[in-house]
Amino acid sequence: MNKLKIETFIGEEDIHAPVYQIESFPITNPLAVEKAQKILEENEGDYLCGFVSLIYNEVVIFGEEQITESLLETWSDLIYIFNKYYDGRNHGIVFLDNAFYNDTVIQEVGEFYEIQLDCHQRFLVPIELFKNEVKKEFFKFVEFCKNEKLEFSEEISYRGLLETYEELIQEEEEKN
Repeated sequence: MNKLKIETFIGEEDIHAPVYQIESFPITNPLAVEKAQKILEENEGDYLCGFVSLIYNEVVIFGEEQITESLLETWSDLIYIFNKYYDGRNHGIVFLDNAFYNDTVIQEVGEFYEIQLDCHQRFLVPIELFKNEVKKEFFKFVEFCKNEKLEFSEEISYRGLLETYEELIQEEEEKN
């Protein structure tokens, strides 16, 4: 049975904890709104920290270890698979300021996306399942940002994410 779960978490490293710890909340949790607003305020609207959890058949592919300083950038990379110019070749997935995962890439291999976290870890996920789940969670993430009126600075990629969101929504409506 192919089971894929993708979820977005807002959070950051707890610098006051005695050991490395990430304080995070899924975007479905009301505390995520307060956390997002606080992070954006501290970073002058430039960065929204957190991570995208990706679990396939109970194997964690992305989790807290893939924390990023810019969820917008990570989501931009994940949804690139919907770009008309994406040809299935290696495409990088950025986890900003996370040196351990600088080389993370996704590419098509037959009926699968191969996600290569680093030189030691590779995972295969069925293309259609991955595309469907990425799109669903991307919609949830953008709607979270829009509905909670999160304020991003002008320089960042939020506007581009909104444009992609509108394009994907329009495609969905044309299918139905």
